[in-house]
Amino acid sequence: MPRTTIRKCLTMSTNIPSVFEKILLPIDFSEQSLMMLDCVAELRQFGSEEVVLLHVTQKDGKVANEQMRVVENIIKRLDERGFKTRFASIEGDPASVIAEVAERESVTLVGMASSGKGRAHEFLLGSTSFGVLRKTAKPVLLNKLEVIEDEGNRKVRRACEFLFRTALVPIDLSICTDRMKDTLDHLSRKGLKNVVLLHVIESTKYGVGDDKRFAEVKARMEELKKDLQSEDFVVSTHVHYGTPVYNILEVSKEVEASLIIIGRSGKSFLKGLALGSTSEEVIRRATVPLLVISC
Repeated sequence: MPRTTIRKCLTMSTNIPSVFEKILLPIDFSEQSLMMLDCVAELRQFGSEEVVLLHVTQKDGKVANEQMRVVENIIKRLDERGFKTRFASIEGDPASVIAEVAERESVTLVGMASSGKGRAHEFLLGSTSFGVLRKTAKPVLLNKLEVIEDEGNRKVRRACEFLFRTALVPIDLSICTDRMKDTLDHLSRKGLKNVVLLHVIESTKYGVGDDKRFAEVKARMEELKKDLQSEDFVVSTHVHYGTPVYNILEVSKEVEASLIIIGRSGKSFLKGLALGSTSEEVIRRATVPLLVISC
């Protein structure tokens, strides 16, 4: 894409609503899904106003009395924080139901818990997370909750504290960059202070001695940095060479990212959500929460 076209994309205003305004929060009453409440509560300062709680059952759509008491307690806690909260219980395939409700309710974000492993009845783990990402174009906040063993007891380590301390943002310099810029502008006004922009020049497409490509990418990244930079918002840029998955994960560790924000085009991002793709590998292997934004 010509440089002039890229610049137009980066400066164009899209006037999108807050990505956190109305949240769909699926719960299966596992420890992971209930701990997503901490993340949702933290999103209040970023413009969150309404939460739709969703439980997907395997049959008859009924919720046990004990589970309803948990739901009532959740609603009370969210109400106290200023959220408007509703609850629904629907029978069906979890990923399909979550995607359908997200569309019907016109939510602006789906919040999900995932450890990448777990018992079969904890439907928010593993396959359901990817199923939702494949079925919806809605932004998805995927929290990586680490399951640890402590003296023989299975516990979940909190992973939402200081969620927006340092965000790593892989940038591919496509039309999707404009939506990412809009999202970062919003987050900076609400309290995000530190952003690391990363572009990986793929070794399968360019040679390490391709000075022209390196210079072009660095110029575009600096242009984006200049567009985003403000007195209260620190932006740094990284240009790496090699394999996207490896570099994204390594930079995430190096900068101690508390969140990875990735843009997707349509129902896929980076190279789509096909089995074995870059995007799927990043989601599977990242150790910090991810915010997946639709373009």
